Amino acid sequence: MQEPSKSRRIPCLVITASGELYGEDTPENRELARRIRACVNACEGIPTEELERGIIRDMRRVLEMAVPLLTEQKKSA
Repeated sequence: MQEPSKSRRIPCLVITASGELYGEDTPENRELARRIRACVNACEGIPTEELERGIIRDMRRVLEMAVPLLTEQKKSA
């Protein structure tokens, strides 16, 4: 995760369950709301405790190892 710059303002906004954005309407806040909505949708069904323990990071690590092996196996077939 990137460290926020000191000159960067912390966004102050609220996103409703339906995806509505309340707060300062800026392109940055809209992009942040879009990213949060995408993360929530992508993690649907994964328990919060698993997310907090880093299951997404672990899954990415496994995929980074598995995809090249599967790609090579497919080429050999």
